[in-house]
Amino acid sequence: MKKRYEVDIDETWAIEELFESDEVFLDSLEELKKLSNDFANKYKSLNSTEEIFEALKAYGEIAALTDRLGTFASITTEVDTSDANVMKRFANFVNEMSKIDANLSFFESMLAKTDTSLLEEAKKNHSEYKYYLERVIANSKYLLSDESEKVLANLLPTFDAPYKSYSDIRYGDMDFEDFEYEGEKIVLNHNTFEEFLEADPRDDLRREAFDRYHKELGKYQNSDASVYINHVENEKRLADIRGYDSVFDYLLSRQDVDREIYENHINIIMDELAPHMRKYAKIIQKVYGLDEMTYADLKLSIDPEYEPEVSIKQARAYIVEGLSNLGEEYVNVLNRAFDERWIDYAQNIGKRTGAFATGPYGSHPFIMTTYNNKMSQVMTLAHELGHACQFYYSNNNQNALNNDMSMYFVEAPSTANEITMERFLLNKAKDDREKLWVLSTMISKTYYHNFVTHFIEAAFQREVYRKVEAGENLSTIDLNEIFKEKLEEFWGDSVKLVNGSELTWMRQPHYYMGLYSYTYSAGLTVGTVISDKIVNGSDKDRKNWIEVLKLGGSVSPIELANAAGVDMTTTKSISETIKFIGSLIDQIDELAKKLGMYK
Repeated sequence: MKKRYEVDIDETWAIEELFESDEVFLDSLEELKKLSNDFANKYKSLNSTEEIFEALKAYGEIAALTDRLGTFASITTEVDTSDANVMKRFANFVNEMSKIDANLSFFESMLAKTDTSLLEEAKKNHSEYKYYLERVIANSKYLLSDESEKVLANLLPTFDAPYKSYSDIRYGDMDFEDFEYEGEKIVLNHNTFEEFLEADPRDDLRREAFDRYHKELGKYQNSDASVYINHVENEKRLADIRGYDSVFDYLLSRQDVDREIYENHINIIMDELAPHMRKYAKIIQKVYGLDEMTYADLKLSIDPEYEPEVSIKQARAYIVEGLSNLGEEYVNVLNRAFDERWIDYAQNIGKRTGAFATGPYGSHPFIMTTYNNKMSQVMTLAHELGHACQFYYSNNNQNALNNDMSMYFVEAPSTANEITMERFLLNKAKDDREKLWVLSTMISKTYYHNFVTHFIEAAFQREVYRKVEAGENLSTIDLNEIFKEKLEEFWGDSVKLVNGSELTWMRQPHYYMGLYSYTYSAGLTVGTVISDKIVNGSDKDRKNWIEVLKLGGSVSPIELANAAGVDMTTTKSISETIKFIGSLIDQIDELAKKLGMYK
């Protein structure tokens, strides 16, 4: 593992295109302060629709600059948590933003209290702000006095502190020891475990790595639990302060999603998906001839020796061809992402695990991943490019107050791309073995990660919030027991839970992002339907999808799904997606038998 300054610049993103230096960043931060002060001094009341319109435009300019500054400050910490200067810059930005937010906290309250007839007229005359104004009006009953809102805005760094503490523990304090396996030095850290060792076909090595990795996590479980419980209790306090019926209603209001939809997602997946995934676990057990199927074996590939090595250049060619149905303009955006260094592929010390994309308003998107030269990484890259292209279309077609789509829908563009790439590879498969590899990748890479891993997170998270809502005081033991119970409920007796399984809750940052985990099932449901339309539908279907991407956050997530042709108000689409997952597992079973892979 290299240090950040040692990696090839072509494997890093062109972050300097956001701000070329700290000096430019700090100058822009000063500009933001001035804009916010000028805004606060100018808009003390709103007496006409034109004043409302002008205020919204000015507020949008502030939001856009904030977005660029916040993105630069935050994502530079993700690629090198060991850089003290970067971490200090982010901390300084958070501190300054709390003051700016406090200075601007009056606006939405003032807007919500503006004469209703003026707001209705503004919605009619300036339809580009219609949904934004509707959300402000809907949330107005939860606003506090101007002074109280200012106090809460000043406290934002305190409310956001748990996520930083989680990251500091995970990437700063945890110190994994390398070990030897049959004379080979095994490097153990977050990246090597999650990218390689967790799926290593050598049983003894894989299980030893799992045990060592989780023993290190276990040393910090009390600290992690304290941080997470504090975060959840803070959210409960804020929900109560603002007058929401529950912490669930408070968090779901950010997504503009009803509680019933949220509950139905989790219930239907536990009931209908679990039997299919238990069958998949048994397939893995039979392929590897395992005496018992353990939790440490679930990430095994069905045919690991088959997966080809793929360079970044080759990955680009696959992705461009695989997504070419989406049209010339979409392909041009994909090519720009590669040519203009929107993507950070590097493996370096201090880089966080996983992958993400972000799309600051007024800039091109940025993607972080850790490329390991495996074909499965092509799907990860296609996934993040789905996010990036959605950011690109939204930013170029919406104002800064409407560009961000709801968290509920945000995984649809990414998973649609991922599944489209898998369908593309499936159609190109030359023989049964290649077909088996693609099918198993669809399950192990796409559906397992998004529909199983994140689902169990969501089920765990729901139980945690339920207990906090009921006034219970939680501990580390409670968190471990809750997660273990959800694993047992989902996997039944098909998978043995080994020591450390219960600590899986420590491995995801999603718990610090509201009710994020359950939304993966929504996004993947929409993505599954859209992928079918991209591959097998008409030009009209594909053009319609591009138009949906352009809508950004200008309509509700349920309306976005409807515009894409998917009704998410019922569980029908989720059930159909689960049946599709089951059909893929059935095909894997048939091909594994046909190829004589069962031991």
